[in-house]
Amino acid sequence: STVFRQNGIVVLSAMSTKAPAQRDLLTASLASFTAGYTTANTKVRFNTFGGMMTGNTVKVGISLEQQRWDWACVYLSCISLFWIGTICALYMLQRLGREAQSAFLAIFCAAFILVDGLSLAVGEDTIYASFISSLAAFALGAQNLMSQKSGLVKANTTFMTGNIQKMAEGAFNACTRVGGLKAAEKRATALLFTTWISYIVGGVCGSALAHLTDWSLTPVSLLYVAGMASMQREPRKPQSELKAATKASDTPKSEPAPMDPSASSVVFVDAPEVKPSPTTAEVS
Repeated sequence: STVFRQNGIVVLSAMSTKAPAQRDLLTASLASFTAGYTTANTKVRFNTFGGMMTGNTVKVGISLEQQRWDWACVYLSCISLFWIGTICALYMLQRLGREAQSAFLAIFCAAFILVDGLSLAVGEDTIYASFISSLAAFALGAQNLMSQKSGLVKANTTFMTGNIQKMAEGAFNACTRVGGLKAAEKRATALLFTTWISYIVGGVCGSALAHLTDWSLTPVSLLYVAGMASMQREPRKPQSELKAATKASDTPKSEPAPMDPSASSVVFVDAPEVKPSPTTAEVS
């Protein structure tokens, strides 16, 4: 569900199954394409995973077993900066205003350009360039947090394991459940398929451009900005809910009418006079 504010009234509503201009699918495509592109690009150029921390974690274990301490530190730096990027995005959402969020977005975007520029300065074939590639993990850590917390996407966009599991669940329920999937479930499953396909396409493009130019991460920074900016905007409410909230806010509150004693539901009846019974002395 998503919280919206209309004329001072907070309304809690489910995510619309018909997002304006399919913005949920488009945003998920942009974010997943960016993640797949970046992960494939950094793997080809630097032997690191820009967005897939499972791969970096496995590489830490392999490097430790092989006693390649320098490479273990490279993969740990990727994981650490992904973690820091997540914290920064969470801080941005919870503590900062719109203008400050734009500044943070510019910092995240600059990470892609810095990877290209600094790695070119030190030499892409050196381990120092692999260290520098962890800046891409910083940016994608922020993106994944945004895609999960956003009322628009609500799914992982930098790694696909959980999404593929949910896709399998959706396909199974569609085939076995009486009546199939509900409209919201169909929409969610379609969005997951969209993220997966876009991730693959991004991987193809990121790998291809890695062989063509030393500045192959810089172009995807533009898509990164577009996807993040879209997730920062709250999705619009369905029109019916908007009208209901507006009507409720425009309806004046009725004041309680003064109590009319004559119209009171309590009726006072004069009790009959009760004469005291004669005492023994009076009888005698």
